[in-house]
Amino acid sequence: MTEEKRINIAVDHNEPAFFTDNVTVSHSPNKFVIDFSQTTPRFDGFQNKQQQTFVVKHKTLILDPQFAKIFLKVLQQNIEKYEKNFGNIKIVERKQVEKIEDMVEESSTRYIG
Repeated sequence: MTEEKRINIAVDHNEPAFFTDNVTVSHSPNKFVIDFSQTTPRFDGFQNKQQQTFVVKHKTLILDPQFAKIFLKVLQQNIEKYEKNFGNIKIVERKQVEKIEDMVEESSTRYIG
């Protein structure tokens, strides 16, 4: 008769999903560091003047080289599936992004409360 082993697993759902609009990747011989960041503009009142502040949040992943390669393969497979279902993902060149940001900044209104 074999002894039955039991493993208890608890899943932590406390952290909300993290939206990222920037990523930095670096590496050393034994690890890859992937730093996802999110930049959000905020307007603060200071000494009766409005000033813009950029709030930066980030989440960092540290992977060993083997897992980084597995992650790359899984991400590539999922991108291929996505494009098969929804069409090619278009990458906007940086100059076009800056033009779009300038247009949005000129036309948007901001509520400072």
